[in-house]
Amino acid sequence: MHDVLSAVPVEPAHFRKLMGQFATGVCVVSTAAVDGTISGITVNSLVSVSLEPLLVCWSLGNASSQFAIWSEAESFAISILGEDQQDLAMRYATRGSAALEKDDFIHTPQGLPVIGGALGYLECRRWSLYPAGDHTMVFGEVVGINQAAQTRPLGFYGGSFCRIAE
Repeated sequence: MHDVLSAVPVEPAHFRKLMGQFATGVCVVSTAAVDGTISGITVNSLVSVSLEPLLVCWSLGNASSQFAIWSEAESFAISILGEDQQDLAMRYATRGSAALEKDDFIHTPQGLPVIGGALGYLECRRWSLYPAGDHTMVFGEVVGINQAAQTRPLGFYGGSFCRIAE
């Protein structure tokens, strides 16, 4: 006979704590406005969604100071960070764009800004936005890809950055 666990009410703090035990990678999503202004935001919610068409998804907080930028961006790039890029992850996790440094970015052949020295990047065209509670899911169709560096990825686990062992 199997033990039966009793259901307990789900508290947001308990949910967040448990989900923090799910290790993820760390990325910087970036875009450029028509005037060349760059915006970047750190995310650890990147998900590969589909191979036909090639789709990815990431989660944007509705209360984000950059919500308007991302909900209107027609294209964006996702830079997958290496384990030595924790400072960049922290910089673009800051609210607003006060911490943005143009020297952190290089441009793809399509003109999108990506983090220099990242493991690689995806160039995406916005596919759709999907409201999901206090977040919006941003779907992108992958139209370009580059795997550049041969280092370990930056991880996030238990509310902190971590190293991913081989």
